[in-house]
Amino acid sequence: MNFNRKKTKLLDAIDDKRQEMIETANREGYTSETAVNCSQDLDLLINEYQLLLIEEKKYSNTSPISNFVHSMKMIAYKDRFSY
Repeated sequence: MNFNRKKTKLLDAIDDKRQEMIETANREGYTSETAVNCSQDLDLLINEYQLLLIEEKKYSNTSPISNFVHSMKMIAYKDRFSY
């Protein structure tokens, strides 16, 4: 799992959404529907980033063999139910 690439993409999205929210709030006001929607979207992106950090930490605390076995189990599990 390439955490660095995912983190970079999420950080870019977070920065873009933050900038969009600031510009919208300055243009339409902080309580405008568009600014609030941007804020909520930004919250979701930040939550996704935090979950990715938690997942990365979980994988870094296990051995590579354990990660491989887990991924093989997931592939086998998906294959059982992909009729």
